[in-house]
Amino acid sequence: MRRRGVVTLELIVVTPIIAIMLSAVVEFGVLLASLENVSASVRAGAKVASELSTADLASAVQTNNIGIVKAAVDRVLGSAGMVSCMVILEHNPNCAGLVAATKTTGVCAGCAAPAAALPGTGVIPGGAVRVTVCVDAATAAPNLLSTFGYDLSGTVISEAITLPYENCP
Repeated sequence: MRRRGVVTLELIVVTPIIAIMLSAVVEFGVLLASLENVSASVRAGAKVASELSTADLASAVQTNNIGIVKAAVDRVLGSAGMVSCMVILEHNPNCAGLVAATKTTGVCAGCAAPAAALPGTGVIPGGAVRVTVCVDAATAAPNLLSTFGYDLSGTVISEAITLPYENCP
């Protein structure tokens, strides 16, 4: 009879610890999968950006450049049920008539382009494009640990990649 009470007490003490550990495993597993999806989306966006025509890259009409890149990013993220909160396109092509520029779409607190400058044209002869994608972490993962002090609200998953610009004549 006395042993049954001890087992019940052990169960009461251990169950919350196991629940927290299980929640942490699920949370971080989903975050890792989300990070891989963000990485795949930024690669897709950078590939599209590196292949834009010089006219599209120089265009002031956003649907001709950043809109095309964002569509490629959101296509990849959409397959995982996520959406980007901000996409940043930076370029410094070494082509006649094109100047370095930064174009953004969306607003995401805590998201910014990497501080490092794009590689110069001496490093990449045709110039470079860099795409940065930001996703709100609270929409990318279930936020199971918020009641235990690990809240994803306001946290941003961001990834950037730089590729050579391929369309300089």
